[in-house]
Amino acid sequence: MAIEPEQDLQQAAAPRGGKQVELLEKNRPQQARAIRTYEGILEAASELLIEVGLERISTNLIAERAGITVPALYRYFPNKYSVLNALGARLMDRQNAAMFQWHDRYIAGQPPERVFECIYELLVGQYQETADLTGGVQIMHVLASIAPLQQVQNDSHWQTSELLARLWTNQFGVDLTDTVLKQARVAVDIGYSTIQMALEETKMTPELTLREGARALRLYLEAVMREAGIEVENRA
Repeated sequence: MAIEPEQDLQQAAAPRGGKQVELLEKNRPQQARAIRTYEGILEAASELLIEVGLERISTNLIAERAGITVPALYRYFPNKYSVLNALGARLMDRQNAAMFQWHDRYIAGQPPERVFECIYELLVGQYQETADLTGGVQIMHVLASIAPLQQVQNDSHWQTSELLARLWTNQFGVDLTDTVLKQARVAVDIGYSTIQMALEETKMTPELTLREGARALRLYLEAVMREAGIEVENRA
């Protein structure tokens, strides 16, 4: 099985000029006070993404909103891209956690076909995690807009794809092949795009958007399973 190699996230192409920008935070706090400061920085950045947008956000603004000095911010993050990367990682961790909760609640111990009946619930859980996070949809835009973070997002989607592929190969008792992993990658992006649409679309309710996205995802996964020689009931 060939799985896409994970890129080193310590350095990535900068948004402009071909320079390098450090994306990882300097220190992960351990003590309660430091944790509060760290979380305050992330919350401040989330609020500013909503209020002033990506173009105007800066470490100065983030520090001011968090009630700390800029040097204090730099103890944890080397630049604003590192802060935004941490926001993206937090969002994707929450979305992945929702997937595991969905599996444990609806899929574990159930017949294989049960997975097709509960895709809507999976998307609802991930949608709710994103909606409940301050600046969730803005963080999604940041990940898609900034060159270094585009690669971070792509790597995260490959990692999520491997998790999803392992879930469904266990469910259906098939081998985890390179083809299955790439099909999972497509499924991840269908779900991700559906969640973003549900958060932004004004002419459709989130429920309708998620149900239609779940139907599209279900039809795709059913086709994938049939191609693998697994008979599934067509619920279109």
